[in-house]
Amino acid sequence: MKQLRIFAIEILVVAFGMQGGSRAQSAPAAQHFEHVLVIVLENQSYVTAIKDAYLKQLAGEGVEFTNFRAVAHPSYPNYLAMIAGSTFGIHGMFGDSQQNFPDDDQHKTIADFLDWRDYAEEYPVKNGKPPYLGDTAGRYARKHVPFLSFQKIQTQGYVNVVSVNTRDAHNAFVSDVEHSRKDSGDRNYKPLPRYMFYSPNLDDDGHDTNTGTAATWLKNFMANWFPPDARRGTLIVVTFDEAYGPERASNRIYTVFVGDMVKKGLKVGRRYDHYDVLRTIEDNFGIAERLNVGDGKASVIEDIWN
Repeated sequence: MKQLRIFAIEILVVAFGMQGGSRAQSAPAAQHFEHVLVIVLENQSYVTAIKDAYLKQLAGEGVEFTNFRAVAHPSYPNYLAMIAGSTFGIHGMFGDSQQNFPDDDQHKTIADFLDWRDYAEEYPVKNGKPPYLGDTAGRYARKHVPFLSFQKIQTQGYVNVVSVNTRDAHNAFVSDVEHSRKDSGDRNYKPLPRYMFYSPNLDDDGHDTNTGTAATWLKNFMANWFPPDARRGTLIVVTFDEAYGPERASNRIYTVFVGDMVKKGLKVGRRYDHYDVLRTIEDNFGIAERLNVGDGKASVIEDIWN
């Protein structure tokens, strides 16, 4: 009888693990941070971005990477690199963001290993509804929401692509932050996902505006949408997709790590790129079955942690 009860429990455990379908596998305890939020701005070189007063201030509040590089031109391959560890040979200006990568072992993303959410400003779909796979809609651009390039997410994980209404003071991102700040015993408590990707719209990321506009948006985001007392345990990665202007050829971009787990005011001159950030996230969460990030050449970022 005891053996039957044990067998029944094992069946329930297996069934529970299968219910999510596209839900990510569980991971061991985190090493440096409990959550990570990647915010991507657009089309500026490091030397241009660091001249902005707020971006310079933010760099001083965390770790500033002074020799950080994007991995490609134009934007879209960099977004793929950030979540999948590969550009999959994508290049060129037109049509690339309409890729629909197959659901196979060669096209996995970080979403296969961690609970996740991509907050996409002006994404034209009510949360939980089937995905919008058009290239653009108003100020929304699919190429800046790279998870939607993968068929597994298009068919199973699309509920994790969440529309953010920037005109709503209690939009989806702000609400998630508020729920995460409640007491764990509160019925409305819900922790933030371990992996979060934030896709500003084409104005807020600076693509159709300028660095000053993007910096002003980011300042408001950090002060009001994700204030310091709500960020405990969360590593915030602020980066650009690629470099334009004086450093387009070298592709050197502004990238900072902000959080209570990093050494404040540290400047790192070693060369890193988008692949290394993803590899560091994998290492932090102890993911055993890793992506082939940067063809296996990516490094874990070390010596920056408190």
